[in-house]
Amino acid sequence: MLIIGSILLLLANAVTLRRDKSILFNRVAILILLYSGILAYDSLAIGSLDTGIGVFSGLFHSTAITHSFDIFIYIIGAVILQLTSFYPRRLRTAKLTSSSGKSKLVNKNEEQFLILEYPLVILFILIGATFLMSSSDLVSMFIAIELQSYGLYILATLYRNSELSTTAGLTYFLLGGLSSCFILLGSSLLYLNSGLTNLDGIYVLASLCDENKGVEAVTFIIDNGFIKTMNVNSQSFNLALLILIIGYLFKVSSAPFHF
Repeated sequence: MLIIGSILLLLANAVTLRRDKSILFNRVAILILLYSGILAYDSLAIGSLDTGIGVFSGLFHSTAITHSFDIFIYIIGAVILQLTSFYPRRLRTAKLTSSSGKSKLVNKNEEQFLILEYPLVILFILIGATFLMSSSDLVSMFIAIELQSYGLYILATLYRNSELSTTAGLTYFLLGGLSSCFILLGSSLLYLNSGLTNLDGIYVLASLCDENKGVEAVTFIIDNGFIKTMNVNSQSFNLALLILIIGYLFKVSSAPFHF
């Protein structure tokens, strides 16, 4: 529902020229979030969610916990849109004029500024957040993070005429690109050493590498009824995990990477 609503808002944004419809777009986005929350709440009655449901060959794993967090995200998103909706406003600037030898302060109404894309950007950020909640693979996790980050880049530079907003968005974009490079490097090294991108399989391999302190760790993995042997370099595997963790810490601006 959230994806369908975002596509409809995107199409409506593409064909309209009236900027005074921003309040209508915000209300529609709030209704989409509330309806998505109702659907997620109704889906909690599905019994299979207790053990989890794998989607797209294990890229996503839906459980009752992930659906509960999705409901929380939808409610918070609706509240944020309600509090920060861009109603038609006017900028008032003070202008100093002189008449009859006296100076007085005059308020001058400037043109209205309306941001029609604001609810659409918020919906794309929430889509990335919901995908991230259910991700069980490095590929799906990276795609969800980047989808969320692109919306945050646009949100940081929402005021195009503000120098501070442009500087913040550019800095965030450069640091986000750097963290994405670290994440891709760590993911590629993990796949090179283990041949896996699934988080459960990586967790098992990390446990085995902790037990086997040697350079080579031989593991056996059951895959569709077949047993295959895998040689894993424990040092390279731990280095890949370290690079991946550094990339995620850069992405969330955690200390000391917030500098």
